Amino acid sequence: MTKKEQIIEAAKSLFRDIGYHHTSIQDILEKSGVSKGTFYNHFSSKSQLILSIIQDVDAKVEEQQNQLLIEGDSHNKEILYSQLGLKHFVYRRENILELYNISMAENDEALKKYMATSHYRELNWLARRLIEVYGVEIEANAMDLSTHFIGGIGYQFRYSNQMNLDTNSSDILAYNIVRLEKNIEITKQHKHVLFPFNIENNDEDQEVVVAHIRNLLGHEDTDRASEEQELIDFILDECQNPRIRWSICEGIARQLKILSSSSSTKDRNYNELFNMVYKQTRKNRPYS
Repeated sequence: MTKKEQIIEAAKSLFRDIGYHHTSIQDILEKSGVSKGTFYNHFSSKSQLILSIIQDVDAKVEEQQNQLLIEGDSHNKEILYSQLGLKHFVYRRENILELYNISMAENDEALKKYMATSHYRELNWLARRLIEVYGVEIEANAMDLSTHFIGGIGYQFRYSNQMNLDTNSSDILAYNIVRLEKNIEITKQHKHVLFPFNIENNDEDQEVVVAHIRNLLGHEDTDRASEEQELIDFILDECQNPRIRWSICEGIARQLKILSSSSSTKDRNYNELFNMVYKQTRKNRPYS
């Protein structure tokens, strides 16, 4: 375990046992066995430590949610519900809900920016997944459904924590999933839209898209042919540039789709890659 990991594990343990506000940096130093200088080499403040912990947990959740998609059908609602359940299981296990609430009051610009971006990504992710599962007929209402579900379940978890209720997180999730399906039925009957959502016009910003591309392509795969790996390396290198040449990446992604024939998982990944790159190409054309 690295020094940074020692600090994070010690902090998480203390936050869980005595609470964030009752944990001092000195407590963390003593628990982790590192010096003050080592701590400040990695974190400038407790707020930055919160940020690192939340980012680490969010990365674990995203990786495991993506794995569920790889192993199953993206149009299957049970896969979506498993993804949602996985997130809340990990958050409970890591005691992350308290840190999310605390982060709202912390006067740290990097933490505030991450939380705002993370909140948008979660809403946008769920809106898109709802469209995949329930069809394009709910596309215009997808953000209405997403904000209603995430907002409701978030406040229910907070209420449960604040009132020290021993409410099972799976019960809260199941309760809200039933109501989500009822809301979808209502949406199909009534066309009122509060927050219009269009999957073409609400593409994720470049930073989010690049993160998704790296997640799709960045892992080791011995099944890749040398030509295939060269194309992947080109896209990953291009993603490091501040001004990505999306039109070139589109051509490369198209070639990867043609080359792929070894597994359904790879086909699915390359199709997803092509769709993301294609949308970014169109979005960044001057005449679009």
